[in-house]
Amino acid sequence: MIEVEIKVSLKDEDSKKILEKLKSLGFEKEETKEQVDTYFNGIDRDFQVTDEALRIRKSLNLDSNKGTIYVTYKGKKLDAISKTREEIEVEILDMDLMYNIFEKLGFKPVHPIRKIRKIYKKSDIEVSFDTVDGVGDYLEIEKVVDDDLKREQALLELLDLLKSLNISNDKLEKRSYLELWRGNCGK
Repeated sequence: MIEVEIKVSLKDEDSKKILEKLKSLGFEKEETKEQVDTYFNGIDRDFQVTDEALRIRKSLNLDSNKGTIYVTYKGKKLDAISKTREEIEVEILDMDLMYNIFEKLGFKPVHPIRKIRKIYKKSDIEVSFDTVDGVGDYLEIEKVVDDDLKREQALLELLDLLKSLNISNDKLEKRSYLELWRGNCGK
């Protein structure tokens, strides 16, 4: 699957107005989650250099108090505008066991990233308001497509939504939360 995603900082934006506009466009709140992502670096290559990501995500739905854990591999970004990339993800039952397997294989854990994510959906588009520890507040808009032929159309759809929210394309942020955290902490 290909995750088509754009992200913008909410530093100079009015989140309330954005949320009101989303609701007027038919987006509905789905859930609020606390997510903790532990990233790992490659054995034979530096994922920061190759623009890949491997993580374990522990996610707790704050509305229902139910948790899930996923292992996710993200390939390099596929265009110069967005954060679109191939994504392979599987749900797991035991985070500590998976963590141990990764370490035994030689993968090195990197700083964990914690965020509170408020998710709104309309059809196959998901909009998230993220408050990320040590990074700030961001808006992510994403759509998952099953093949590369649908990628460009999905990106145009997301950029149109961004425009309807009165947010300029020059505010697009391609860096991951881990990269932003490293930049804020000077690492």
